[in-house]
Amino acid sequence: METNSNNEKWWIDFFKGDFTEVVLNQQAAETVSFMKEVGQVLPGMKAFDQCCGKGYLTHELDKAGLTVTGIDISEPYIEYARTQLSSERTEFVLGDAETCLRPAEFDICINWNTSFGYHLTDEENERMLIPFSENLKKNGQFFFSTMNPLFISRHFQRFIVKQVPSGDSTIITIRESRIEQGMMKSDWLIVYPDGHRETAYGQTKLYSVEQFTTMFLRYGLRVEKVYGDIALSPYDEDHPSMILYGHKR
Repeated sequence: METNSNNEKWWIDFFKGDFTEVVLNQQAAETVSFMKEVGQVLPGMKAFDQCCGKGYLTHELDKAGLTVTGIDISEPYIEYARTQLSSERTEFVLGDAETCLRPAEFDICINWNTSFGYHLTDEENERMLIPFSENLKKNGQFFFSTMNPLFISRHFQRFIVKQVPSGDSTIITIRESRIEQGMMKSDWLIVYPDGHRETAYGQTKLYSVEQFTTMFLRYGLRVEKVYGDIALSPYDEDHPSMILYGHKR
């Protein structure tokens, strides 16, 4: 598969249209239930949804009684969120999540669905943690989810083919992955029922829990709990996610 892997801002092409509706497992309602189980997620709190996509998680937090600001760089996604999911308690901002600063405004900050690690260098990746930390009140909570390198190491598959139900038909997704320079790099092909095809490229730097713990501490964030999925499974080589929960010091 040939994709635009040389694009420095590949995520702008990746997160557009209906592509991520197919490749991402949203589970927004289940995610909020997980957050309530792990931390203090209460009506009246203010939450910052960094890289909110189409706003599904923001919407579920709103339904739980929180006031939520979601930001994303994708204009189609923010347009969808504003027209389909907005309410008096939600704000959807079109912009760069690395530079959206609202110092000490929020009780909870969220970075979900692997919205971190798109660059090769730590310095570039850590730019995302500046607003993630600064926007959080002292003693505020954070939720962060990304890929689990232990799971990838044990269960790595170069090719993954899936069939996704779509009405009376099926969408076929094909992902070809490789590990290079400490990053998971993937080329995607999606074949729609009418024969239309889309391709995309994505990459994520793989960090260990220890690396994240040290990195987060540099920004005043203390990792307190780690899970392998939103079912509260342990973080180990047999569960696909790395979910970090903690507080700002």
